[in-house]
Amino acid sequence: MEGLWKRDLVQAAIKLLGRVRAKAVGPFDTTKNLTRSLVNQIAVLYDRAPLVQHADPMAVEFMNQQLEQAGMWQMAISMQQTVLVQRESAYRFDVPESNLLVRIVPQYLLWAESSPDNPDVPVTIHEYRIRTTKEGKEIWTRDVLSIVDPASPVYRVESVDGKTDLSGEFLEGSLSGDAYPYRFSDGTPFLPFVLYHATRTGKLWDPFRFVELIDGTVVVAVLWSFWQHLMMDASWPQRWGMNVKVPGLKADGETASVVTDPASILLFEQANPAQPGSLGQFQPGGDPQSMGESIRDYSADLAGEFDLSPADIQRTHTDARSGHAIEISREGQRAAQRRFEPQFKRGDVQSLSVIAALLNRARSLQLPESDWGIKYRGLPLGMEERKQLMEEHKMRAELGVTSKPRLLAQLEGMTLDQARETLREIAADNAEFDTQPPTTPDPSESE
Repeated sequence: MEGLWKRDLVQAAIKLLGRVRAKAVGPFDTTKNLTRSLVNQIAVLYDRAPLVQHADPMAVEFMNQQLEQAGMWQMAISMQQTVLVQRESAYRFDVPESNLLVRIVPQYLLWAESSPDNPDVPVTIHEYRIRTTKEGKEIWTRDVLSIVDPASPVYRVESVDGKTDLSGEFLEGSLSGDAYPYRFSDGTPFLPFVLYHATRTGKLWDPFRFVELIDGTVVVAVLWSFWQHLMMDASWPQRWGMNVKVPGLKADGETASVVTDPASILLFEQANPAQPGSLGQFQPGGDPQSMGESIRDYSADLAGEFDLSPADIQRTHTDARSGHAIEISREGQRAAQRRFEPQFKRGDVQSLSVIAALLNRARSLQLPESDWGIKYRGLPLGMEERKQLMEEHKMRAELGVTSKPRLLAQLEGMTLDQARETLREIAADNAEFDTQPPTTPDPSESE
């Protein structure tokens, strides 16, 4: 996902083609990254910022301000992509001074333990990270946080091997036990991490699901590199001559050439008069079009293994702008959004509670630390989808089973309360700024 997979591609090519053939095919092309293409298309949950919900509207407004300043929802797009590929990833939250800080911690920098009673929620986390010493040297360390024993929570910084406690240098003393800083208003300790799962499996980690797609992506890249080799080196007939030469050839380095013209006649002479000469050509080494079709078919089959319906996969190679893309239909993206929503909602609601608690402790606030909610706005409707929704609304309105607020909520991806408030504002604006001329009364009617 970060573009650092060239070595994986070269190693896969050597394994598939052999070292000699791989050298002939290279350089290898990383521009066709099937995994990244699919993930970017289905990770659409945060394309529009979700709506934070709570019974206290002032708390919602304040929380939205904090999330906007921290860039939470902008980072959430990358967060969802990371989670879908690695299957798990975490946010770490902190309020070092007055502003909320949000960091994405990828799965490969975490080591965690959970309780057997709640196996997919960590109670101990080791985060491996780089810290700068007082001498200005950057070293790898690990932050250790644990709430296994709520009466004696732990927060310390250790050397990367865990043999040396560095809390005195980086935390200015122990923050374990009664000094543990991350607590809810009732004193219950919590971890400043929220672990997100791509699929809720009842396990803490799920690292091997869809590994077939990762392996297949490297294979597809090898195939496209071979296709490029075919295009560049073997997509035309190879002409040959035996015991013939062209008079007037001029040598230029490793090649020799003679200037020709459509009106000229190219004459050959025998290189060895004692032997006959001949000319011919080999057929192209392969058909790039049929080979490209085969690779696209293989890519589409792989996409079908990534929790996608075959009906949701659109091959767009007929459009010159789309190259070799496998495109997910709009309905397929919405289906993926609905499928991922419960897992990410669980993480987002927990994140809001943790953020509220951190802000309360750091700034002596009284934000509610529970009962937060989240609503995802979904993908914007296309023109055809809007037309179908309007027609359905008209039919249901005639039956008296829908309303304007419900229609507006569906069109704009907002809550019913927000839709009602918006319609009230529209009605007020229309009453104040109505530009329709007044109707002139008919004199005959007054008589």
